[in-house]
Amino acid sequence: MPSRTILHFSTGKRLRGGERQVEFLHAGLAGAGVRSVLVCRKGGSLAARNLSDTIPLSWHGEWDARGLAGFISVCKRQNPALIHSHDGHSLAHASVAGALLGLPVVHTRRVMFPLRTSLFSQWKYGKCKAIIGVSEAVARACKEALPGVRVHIVHDGVDWTARAMSRSDARKALRIGENAFAIGSVAHFTKEKELPVLVSLAETIRTRSPAACIVCIGPVEKAALRVPPNMIFAGYRDDAALYYPAFDAYVSASPHEGLGSALLDAVVRDIPCVAVDGGGTRDMFPDGRELLKPGDFSGLVSAVTQMIDDYETACASAASCGKHAREVFSRQAMVQRTMEVYKTVAAL
Repeated sequence: MPSRTILHFSTGKRLRGGERQVEFLHAGLAGAGVRSVLVCRKGGSLAARNLSDTIPLSWHGEWDARGLAGFISVCKRQNPALIHSHDGHSLAHASVAGALLGLPVVHTRRVMFPLRTSLFSQWKYGKCKAIIGVSEAVARACKEALPGVRVHIVHDGVDWTARAMSRSDARKALRIGENAFAIGSVAHFTKEKELPVLVSLAETIRTRSPAACIVCIGPVEKAALRVPPNMIFAGYRDDAALYYPAFDAYVSASPHEGLGSALLDAVVRDIPCVAVDGGGTRDMFPDGRELLKPGDFSGLVSAVTQMIDDYETACASAASCGKHAREVFSRQAMVQRTMEVYKTVAAL
């Protein structure tokens, strides 16, 4: 008989939003008396976190036969109640192992991109006993693409009381001037994160708001961009949330967000935010909160300048949004709701 063990599989290389949720869930399950085993990429950030019950696995992509054999071997030794896949790449091995060993597979989907239509992609998602969408928008897209699979919504959990840097230390580390009005943006700045829009925003507000600067934390893909002097690229930081005290405000320009974990980190900390409606972004704001339409650059400029000019009102609005988000996006609620999903597919 399978043991009362949940076996997680995450192939993320860096500690981004999804990997942090895996870490929170792994610890939360253990605290609830459920044995949790985390299989993660050897050499990746999760493997370096020295978490309990962690098994680093050499992994070189979905078609890595040796990696698949190693994962199946781990599953045989651990004999879990179910396998929980935490990214699209890990789902390939999880689905094959689940099919061979008769183990149910649960998958968390975090992105808004359409599901691939290849036969293998359809097969691996179709083998899931349950799919968890991190927002209403992601869950809705999964239901439309996979009508035969049960889909649940489990929002991310955030620990807004966790240790952070002081404002002065965070600003020194990010090279932000003492009197600057710092507008943060945290992401892996790939094409869909709209970095050129942020650059244009910085250029546009430079004359009107000389103290304002845009501070980007995260890796930047190579792009031929002329960076204005009021823009700071701080590079990748292993735990970016530590630096949020440096921000006076936050901006998210991405038009496609499964949820937007970096934006959520700002919302739960009562930081005034200007955000494009990226799909899942909607879940973290109270009903009636107006978000920007994708592609509305003039609206983005207007919203940012209004926030700077009437910062007191922006802070009051941020406090209301933060209260709502802290009620919805707690770590405890995320763990509890995930366990409820598990119980629909396996005996725990």
